[in-house]
Amino acid sequence: MNKRRIDEIGIRYVESLKLYEEYAARIRNLIQDLVEVEGVEFYAIEGWAEPPAELLQMLSTLEEKDLAGVDLVTVRVLLRFPADVLRIESLIKSEFDVDPSRSLPSNSRVLKDPGRFGYPAVVYILSLSQSRSTLKEWEKYKDLNFRLELRTLLQEAWATILPKVSQTVGRESVEEFTRELFLLGAMLEKADKGFLTLRDEIKSEALLVPQSAKKPEQVTAETVFTDEELYQLFRDDPSLLGKWNANAIEAGFPEFTPDAAYLRESFTYLCKILHASGIDTLSEFRKFLDDMDSEDKGLRQLKTLHDSFRDNQSWRVDPFSALFLLALNFKWDVLKDKDLAGLGIKRGSDRINGKD
Repeated sequence: MNKRRIDEIGIRYVESLKLYEEYAARIRNLIQDLVEVEGVEFYAIEGWAEPPAELLQMLSTLEEKDLAGVDLVTVRVLLRFPADVLRIESLIKSEFDVDPSRSLPSNSRVLKDPGRFGYPAVVYILSLSQSRSTLKEWEKYKDLNFRLELRTLLQEAWATILPKVSQTVGRESVEEFTRELFLLGAMLEKADKGFLTLRDEIKSEALLVPQSAKKPEQVTAETVFTDEELYQLFRDDPSLLGKWNANAIEAGFPEFTPDAAYLRESFTYLCKILHASGIDTLSEFRKFLDDMDSEDKGLRQLKTLHDSFRDNQSWRVDPFSALFLLALNFKWDVLKDKDLAGLGIKRGSDRINGKD
């Protein structure tokens, strides 16, 4: 593809990058919720929009006719056992529209071919279902698709290590190298199935234990997040800060660019109010964010707060402060009877109002 065409596509993508980043974060959270409801144990779920630099590099190797195969948003689910891949396959087929021409399901001929190369993962190209794309909070993403990769940890090891090893292979050793990779791929697949067999055998033996010998089942509640765990959530989804900064400005608050120390202090006050209001686990915080996203509820509430104190010219609202204000407003019934000064929440509010 010629450079002019690549530059043209790159510019359009950068202009829409925020939309793709939002879509990646929303889809990642949706799939995590679906997987958790299904009760499938997973190792990690990642989601990202293609970095512009990597997209441009990819385009430089493609022909114009290959553009339809470029995926701008990817979600990857890392699982422990092959059987869990099958469970999620069934789930996503009922929740999304599948592009069969570009998908690689577990029952595809490619993956069932005994002579295939390596240990490839299951891949689906998906888009929102008709029922979900008509919802107001999803409507702007209705024309976007995404790539879903379902991998076991051993498949992830294969995909991660193979490119690095391949870079060191000389032409004279390609045949030997390829033969060794066939063997290693087969061994990884056999190991995956072996771990699954062991798990099932252990479960079967557990059923033979007399009832009196079993220990009482323990139900472990989700733990309260630490400040670092919540901060990691923002690191994993950097579009969150940009979104709530944009919402604060759209609501009418003056643009405010804090330094790193000020922003970190704002994050500390956000943690204080979330703990005090009972939004103190990561799942509760995700639900809170989804609620604020739904039908632009958070944006509308920020506009109401701004209009109620229109005469205040000293607002200092950064992204963490915007979420602080929303928690203060929506959880006021919980917070009103607490010692807000002693908890540090009043001071956090004063900073936002420009009184501190």
